[in-house]
Amino acid sequence: MAQPMLLTEGQALSENDEENPPDLDYEVSSDKWKPHNPARGDIQGEWAERPVRFVDGKDVGRTVAWLQSREGYPVPIRLSEVGAVVMRHVGDELRCEHRYHERVVSFMGDMFPWDEVESFARALQEHDFRLLLCEPIKGGYTYDFEPMRKATENCSSSEMRQLERQALSLGPDTPTLVDGSLEPRVAAYDVNNSPVCGLVKSHYRNYLHPQGWRTYYELKAGQRTPAFLLNGLELEVVSWYLRLEGNGGEMPNWGVVRLEVPRLYFEKQLGKNWEHLDWLSNLVCDYRCRDESYSRAPVSIYPIQRAEETLGALFSRSETLINHFYHLTSL
Repeated sequence: MAQPMLLTEGQALSENDEENPPDLDYEVSSDKWKPHNPARGDIQGEWAERPVRFVDGKDVGRTVAWLQSREGYPVPIRLSEVGAVVMRHVGDELRCEHRYHERVVSFMGDMFPWDEVESFARALQEHDFRLLLCEPIKGGYTYDFEPMRKATENCSSSEMRQLERQALSLGPDTPTLVDGSLEPRVAAYDVNNSPVCGLVKSHYRNYLHPQGWRTYYELKAGQRTPAFLLNGLELEVVSWYLRLEGNGGEMPNWGVVRLEVPRLYFEKQLGKNWEHLDWLSNLVCDYRCRDESYSRAPVSIYPIQRAEETLGALFSRSETLINHFYHLTSL
């Protein structure tokens, strides 16, 4: 069963990480960290901030062709389907509330005459494809194909996040859980008042100190670490690790997710109510995915699995879509 690694191999901390280290003394003193058993409460009745909306996005695509600019730079063309969906609990049912879906083509259009780019965009639009122009690469264009390819991948991912923000903005006052970090979607909600929570399944940064790591490894299913503060470029969040699944894992990070809520909302609206973190942890554990055939089951929850399946039903078979694109463009 697939399980994301705790840290991406070779992933260095960014300058912002070094300048704004996490505050590990936020809930308890960093030298007193130990696994915490979340308090149970009446999460069905008294807890008004219980998430009832679930937002997820999907980006499926690959490089399907490449061109050369007049200077000889390789120019990858990426064909993708991107989408976002909102699932909502209504009574005992989980219903699809909103869904968005696009077919997009990403490439570096500023390397070609603008009239040719406009003509290409119009031709694509006639067949329900939308052209996305990539942001310039930091440091300038390169003859190395991989950074150029990565730029097109980032472009389609950015479009997916835009659809997620659009979906999230439709219910900013409704308690919502988002699949992923909150900062990339910060424009879609009010950090002071919106009851949002992020569920992060892939871990790319080392936020913990030695005692934090010992606590992390000692977590049993249903236990969480103490909360700590993360200072992003646009958003401060209260965050903590939670182990959803404790059995069958050969790796120490098996079944661990990271949750986060906006600091301003947590402090101003909730008055630093630590039970809110406990209740969120219990809810996520109650929702944990039990479908062993689902590749990310150890770190996912049922509403997000349903969201991915709903989006997947809208997407075309990759080979069919690619062949259609080749037929239209003669590439």
